[in-house]
Amino acid sequence: MMHGGRGGGAFSSDDLKTRIYDHRLFSKMAFYLKPYLKLVIISFIVLMSVTAAELVLPLIERSAIDDHIVSDKSIAVFVDEARYQDFMHRNSSVKLTEYAHDGTHFVVISARDRNKLDKPELKSLEEEGIISGNTVFLVNDNPKNREILSKHLILDENPKDGIADLAGYFYIGKDKIAVARDQMLELPRMERLEVRKDSSKALLYLAAIYFILILVSFIASYIIAVMTTVFSQRAMNDLRHDVFAHLQKMPTQYFDKNPVGRLVTRVTNDIRAIDEMLASGVISIVQDVILVIAIIILMMFLDWQLALVSMAILPLLIWVIVVFRKKTRVIYRSVRKLLAQLNSTLAEHIAGQKIIQLFNQYTHKRDEFSEINHNYFLTAMKQLRLFAFFRPIIHVSSQIAVAVIIWYGGGQILKNVITVGLLMAFTQYIRKLFQPINDFSEKFNVLQAALAGAERIFDLMDEEPEDYRAELATSRKLTGEIEFQNLWMAYNEEEWVLRDINFHIRPGEKVALVGHTGSGKTSIVNLILGMYPYQKGRILVDGKDLHSYALSDIRDNVGIVQQDVFIFSGNISENIALNNTQLTRDEIKEMAVHVNADKFIQHLPGKYDEPVMERGATLSTGQRQLIAFARVLAYNPSIFILDEATSNIDTETEILIQDALEKIIKGRTSIIIAHRLSTIQHVDRIIVLHKGRIVEEGSHFDLLDKKGLYYDLYRLQYT
Repeated sequence: MMHGGRGGGAFSSDDLKTRIYDHRLFSKMAFYLKPYLKLVIISFIVLMSVTAAELVLPLIERSAIDDHIVSDKSIAVFVDEARYQDFMHRNSSVKLTEYAHDGTHFVVISARDRNKLDKPELKSLEEEGIISGNTVFLVNDNPKNREILSKHLILDENPKDGIADLAGYFYIGKDKIAVARDQMLELPRMERLEVRKDSSKALLYLAAIYFILILVSFIASYIIAVMTTVFSQRAMNDLRHDVFAHLQKMPTQYFDKNPVGRLVTRVTNDIRAIDEMLASGVISIVQDVILVIAIIILMMFLDWQLALVSMAILPLLIWVIVVFRKKTRVIYRSVRKLLAQLNSTLAEHIAGQKIIQLFNQYTHKRDEFSEINHNYFLTAMKQLRLFAFFRPIIHVSSQIAVAVIIWYGGGQILKNVITVGLLMAFTQYIRKLFQPINDFSEKFNVLQAALAGAERIFDLMDEEPEDYRAELATSRKLTGEIEFQNLWMAYNEEEWVLRDINFHIRPGEKVALVGHTGSGKTSIVNLILGMYPYQKGRILVDGKDLHSYALSDIRDNVGIVQQDVFIFSGNISENIALNNTQLTRDEIKEMAVHVNADKFIQHLPGKYDEPVMERGATLSTGQRQLIAFARVLAYNPSIFILDEATSNIDTETEILIQDALEKIIKGRTSIIIAHRLSTIQHVDRIIVLHKGRIVEEGSHFDLLDKKGLYYDLYRLQYT
């Protein structure tokens, strides 16, 4: 458990608390997809076309093999009309193809039809010689085919006599000729192709459809990839904007409790995880679910017995998936927690690199980071081993399922119960069935990362932002009167930082706050700016309660120069104006001249356009403070606050700052916090703080005469 500094409290670790399906998180993510609902719907429709193509392709293969490449058709020859009518009546539910020629009835029975017919009856028909054990090809009855067949084969004018062993070819009616399979092989290759020209055309047609479906699937997959990327990027752009805007409105104590590295992760890594899920994970998961359900239904429809046999391994597989999900979820939590700790440590050490080097702490910090990094490595390896175990199991299971299909299906083919094409279709479907399961580990990881990221992001979004009281904004100019009445303030409950503070500052008055470190000086400034809440008492500005003003009005009227001046990446001019577009370059330069900043700016290569690094790393402390003075003038505030800005600078720069200070405080209510008592001797009043209480108040000489705490502080500095 880690604790914040000011404000105390604790920030929670990165535990994943949500279920795989969490209605709250999914509804909030759906909110950001709503503006792009049309793109989502179109993507889903296109996705259905890809799924349909995946399902149809094995059926095309089956049709090509069974109907046009190999023969699976047996033929029953009925001479007895009554026997024929009885057979057809008892099997009226089966759509059998029937022909008639010269008073003889021919019934074509395919392998798929055999599954629907009564097995004992089929056996009886075979024993009676009505059904031949040989299979036949059906070709069109036309002059060309007759010429070829009569040239090489014998016409069987009375096929009922030798039905058990079909020979040659015979007419069955409806412009069809039946040719026994072994007899067809007696034809020369070119004549055989001519006789089976219709099948060749059908195969070409099926191949064209197959190619078109593959092409459509490719184009549709491209469209899905583009559209999902577009709507996910747009949705995440909106979410990223909202998260940053929400962070901007969070109260100061929130940032005291949460490390910067962790907050940066929210806006970058966590949103990227959701983006990955929306762009690929969700779409592919939806497709996989639909594909798996459709394949199971289709396999059951094609041959439920073969389907059950091929899916016999699924219960074991489901158990493996459940165990994997539970174990990987626990490990994943640990990985995310350690990764957050790693990022926070890295951000902290990079930010404090100068201190680490100055105090020769790099060896200690390296060992500290190495320990965290090693723990992360060990946990990540556990996760990797789990994935390495899961994926081969799925792959082996799919191969076992294919082997079972070949064993059982091959036996059924030998019994003339199923066709070769059906067996091929089942092997294709079982591979397609196992592919999503094989990818489950990767997709589950993407889903977990997205849900973990979504949980943290929306928990952040659920945090109550600071009340800026925007409805009270008037953009009014304040006179600068400030009054504290019986004010008590604590960052943590009952740990009072300020105790019963009472003072009144008149418009234009110059007041200094003095005291030991931790006495409450900066806390008073923070309260005037509305940065922290107070628990008891009142703060009045121009005679009105602080809470009756919009925070923007208060902060527009207060200018502050801190000891650690924050400089943004950009150039000198931009850091003085701070997005005040009404200022011209001449006005910016005039302000810099007024506060003595122009002297060092003119010596820079780019002058006012000189680029500055993050936090002003290329500028000295004094130079950053002079820029801050110019920044204050750019906004012309009614109240000026100088927070310990004259410490840790050289004498020459301090003289420039003192001159700038005298210019700025003229005509403004000014509050100065300084440890160097020489800089505040000429203020109107000095307030001395000790342990959160006001212990003395008066001018410099009055306080020296009292020989109290201020007198002691003065003696410490000058003796």
